[in-house]
Amino acid sequence: MSLICSASDMNSISDLATFVEVVRAGSFVGAAQRLRMSPSGVSKKISRFENRLEVRLFNRTTRSLSLTDVGELLFSRGSDILDSVDEAENLVKELSTNPRGTLRIAASDAFSIEILVPFLSQFIHNYPDLHTQILPADGDIDLLDNRIDVAIRFDRPTNSSFISRKLINDPWVICASPDYIKSYGMPRKPSDLKQHRTMLIRAYGHENNRWQFSKGGAISEVALEPVFSGIGLVVKEAALNNIGVARLAQFLVHSELKNNRLVPLLQDYMKADERAIHLVYPNRQYLPLKVRVFIDQLSLFILQ
Repeated sequence: MSLICSASDMNSISDLATFVEVVRAGSFVGAAQRLRMSPSGVSKKISRFENRLEVRLFNRTTRSLSLTDVGELLFSRGSDILDSVDEAENLVKELSTNPRGTLRIAASDAFSIEILVPFLSQFIHNYPDLHTQILPADGDIDLLDNRIDVAIRFDRPTNSSFISRKLINDPWVICASPDYIKSYGMPRKPSDLKQHRTMLIRAYGHENNRWQFSKGGAISEVALEPVFSGIGLVVKEAALNNIGVARLAQFLVHSELKNNRLVPLLQDYMKADERAIHLVYPNRQYLPLKVRVFIDQLSLFILQ
């Protein structure tokens, strides 16, 4: 069997990769940006691909782009083929035991700022041949279509195409600044929060004003009337500026608690295993070295 690819074979792979990128980007313009081509160049390449296959892959209008039935089939099979090519290339590259290529990580803004950036400062230094991209994951993100290598999530995936590995427990922490406590006093039991200035995290257009507590096996819930709400990073800053009491993820306030800039409250009523941070990655027979190295080293870093 010959291992030499002909020019037509290489063109087929290149055309297929361009087609898949257009589908993932949702437009010729978006694909052109990712491929560093002109939109007209991408359009001409897709047209030549369709002519060679003698099929129409896209339904085109002036305002929309959608796949034909044949296009849907080619995208499904083509994505698998390109993933297999990537895995084969990575397998060869790993013979040097040196991670390289692009590592695409999906994480929330808060986790990226508080954990990933400090971690990557050393990680990137150790692996200069590895280019790291962080994509926002505060909302829904399709890990397969966006070619995510590993995502940091606060819930387990329901899709069997992914593997989930718990990174660390990340319980809620109710906290306030020392100056706030000096002015308003220390709550001793959950119901005391009704007399305090409370703040809520607002995510995906929703905020939860009912905080749950647990002590001695008994579960209780307190309904709050907040004075402030926002994303987690903003609520933390508000707490540091003495605006009120906040319930925040432990990873987000770890350094502030350590430096006594925030004080934990009602600790006897909080569950240590209520939340966890998970590493989520595609369920592949072959896990690239770049992903293995990232997962192993991030796990060590976060446990320090």
